[in-house]
Amino acid sequence: MQAIEQAIGVLEPVYRTRADESDLYEAAILTLCVDAAAAADGTTLLTQDGHTPTTSLKFRRSPGNLWSGSFTYGLVSFPDTPKMLEIHLGVYVLAASSKVAHECDVAIIDHREAERSRRGGVYPRSRGLIAAIEAKHYDSSPALGVGRGFLGLASEFGAKKCSLVFPSRSSTNLGALIAKRDSEAHPELLPGTHAADRLRSLLDQAIRNWKDSR
Repeated sequence: MQAIEQAIGVLEPVYRTRADESDLYEAAILTLCVDAAAAADGTTLLTQDGHTPTTSLKFRRSPGNLWSGSFTYGLVSFPDTPKMLEIHLGVYVLAASSKVAHECDVAIIDHREAERSRRGGVYPRSRGLIAAIEAKHYDSSPALGVGRGFLGLASEFGAKKCSLVFPSRSSTNLGALIAKRDSEAHPELLPGTHAADRLRSLLDQAIRNWKDSR
């Protein structure tokens, strides 16, 4: 909670009371996305309506639709392009290949695709996904099954867009499973760690690449 509030603002009292460690871990990852956007020259408005700044942060505690509910997200603008992006917690994104909607613990999405989702009440498409982060707040290394599930998700969304993060050390088998893939695993990731710095740099570059794309 301290890391989140020092980085992006005060949590809503009800959320503060009800959020568990997994919820807060995802919110802490969102702060890294905000930092990465700032490194890419972005300015983030934390908002619930897309126009006014929120006075207290309220995030989803279970997966939901981007267009439903009144939850805080980041709207990021840049001085050198009309493009904007959004940073969300716990929203469903539609995979291009299978046409199945999957939960993204943390998603960075092109603003135009997010607006399309809101206007039509439809899932944002993976074509508008800039980065997706699967966050596992485990006391020990995620099992191989979690790693396989993550790689399956990455194959749906685009391997280079996806990262798996967790605060524990990685098992040798999990590390070997992901090491030669285009997706990334970031073990021992907590606010202020070298792992957090590495993820921030990865997201910074992903945002820069998206800004430059046509």
